Amino acid sequence: MGPAKGSITWYAINFGPDGLPQRLVDAFEEEHPDISVTYQAAPNNTDTMRATLTTEISGGSGAIDVYNGDVVWPSQFGSAQLAMPLDAHLPDDFWDRFPEERADVTLHDGEHLAAPLYVDTGFLFYRADLLEKHDLPVPETWEELADTAAKLQRAGDVRYGYVAQWANYEGLTVNWTELSAAAGGHSVDDGAAAIDSPENRRVLDFMRRLLDEGVAPAAMTSFQEQQSLQTFVEGEAAFHRNWSYAWSEANTPESPIAGKIGVSALPAFEGEDRPGPSGTGGWNLMINPHSDAIGAGLAFIEWMTGPTAQRMLAESSVLPAVDEVLNDRELQRDNPTLAAAARVPLVSRPSDSPRYAQVSNGIFTNINGSLAGSVPPGSALRAAQHDIGKALKGRAL
Repeated sequence: MGPAKGSITWYAINFGPDGLPQRLVDAFEEEHPDISVTYQAAPNNTDTMRATLTTEISGGSGAIDVYNGDVVWPSQFGSAQLAMPLDAHLPDDFWDRFPEERADVTLHDGEHLAAPLYVDTGFLFYRADLLEKHDLPVPETWEELADTAAKLQRAGDVRYGYVAQWANYEGLTVNWTELSAAAGGHSVDDGAAAIDSPENRRVLDFMRRLLDEGVAPAAMTSFQEQQSLQTFVEGEAAFHRNWSYAWSEANTPESPIAGKIGVSALPAFEGEDRPGPSGTGGWNLMINPHSDAIGAGLAFIEWMTGPTAQRMLAESSVLPAVDEVLNDRELQRDNPTLAAAARVPLVSRPSDSPRYAQVSNGIFTNINGSLAGSVPPGSALRAAQHDIGKALKGRAL
């Protein structure tokens, strides 16, 4: 069997610096002159992109050959036969290039439905200048963070201690998953709802404490990524949880805090393993089972997860998915988030159910309701337990 040939369309939300997807395509075509790739930009909204793909592929269309898929899609897309299982078409050792936990989130029914393309990691960003001013260490536990943040507030250095994404949306599921895991908790365990637990009550009580004591702004129950980042960049908060892109955003020439920040893994809760985990983020590459150019699509996936493309990602401040590049010391020297990402443990959202969207809804609506003050913590966890259980059984919430 000779080298793959043909034309493919790659459908993906634009990522990285302007023009990065097309630069990747150009580099691929230079090494594979018999394969032509058309990059088709997807809507910059994950739900809209998912709906478009579902309509196209379920209708039997092969117009899109390879597409980027969110890390939480494999079970949803696998159960609906929207993605081609890859194991029979790739070398047995293909998956060894990725960290095990990153490869595992592409599994559905024991088969890899996607290949990791890049990682996104949740970090703790902090005002290094203020910690140095008061001779304070970077907090390693959430309890230390709350105390340190309050000290900086009392000193008049910042208005708020901590900002994150606690709005009534998917981002809260990520924040919750990280905090829950940092306390030894789960929302789903062995296929069953597990959110109503002492570990998770500890977490929800702590989140409420941050709001009640003014360490976190009351408006944080409506904050998504951009609102929380803006608050941090404007110098109003000491600590900030966000994805890796926040490092470059906070260090632009226009940023009031440029050169004044540090980045670390998220904290753990006292008595638990350190550091705390990041929710697994990022995007995968998936193949349309109706594609007429599967061989070319597989060649594209092999190259995109190989050293050339992965180094291009890292050099563009996009976190690579493969171990070799993620742990490259030379690249780490120029990119603090890359160095931090190599050390951060990952925890996946409960996305191994085809009903993940409903499970997530059961998490974020009930947790947000309690954070907003409309539902007591115990009642919120019991309601979430009920909603997650219904979702896992395939019943409407």
